[in-house]
Amino acid sequence: MAVEKEKLLQKYSKAEAVLATLTEGLSDIKDVEKLAACAQTSPEKLYKTFPDSIVQCFEYTFDLTWKYVSEYLQFQGRTVEIKMPKSIFRECLKAKLLYDAQVRLAIEMVDHRNLTTHGYDEKIIEEISKSIPEYRNLLEDILDITKPVIQKS
Repeated sequence: MAVEKEKLLQKYSKAEAVLATLTEGLSDIKDVEKLAACAQTSPEKLYKTFPDSIVQCFEYTFDLTWKYVSEYLQFQGRTVEIKMPKSIFRECLKAKLLYDAQVRLAIEMVDHRNLTTHGYDEKIIEEISKSIPEYRNLLEDILDITKPVIQKS
């Protein structure tokens, strides 16, 4: 099944938009004192709420990006046998889109994404939220790597 260029560009745009939202959320968390003053609430209350919001934003950014990458690989003529996130990222290594350390980080990101979905544990969420800035950078790299190729095709 061939992937249409226009459909692929739309998926790219959606992934790019949610990445921007995640980036904004990560930036906002640094300004929690100011945000608390504006909202007339305590910084502690926001610190408790922000990780949950950031994790949820990470979840949909991750989901849109890996699904976009799956279609991107098809658009490039690659056959992906199993359309699951880990296999997609491994295929990115074979396609030389990502290097080994990036794929290892992507596999860790998949594992963390799965943990956020299959039950809420505040300590796990707190730990995962510490890794999200690094995951955000990887997701941005993936979009940056694939963008020029789509536009030229």
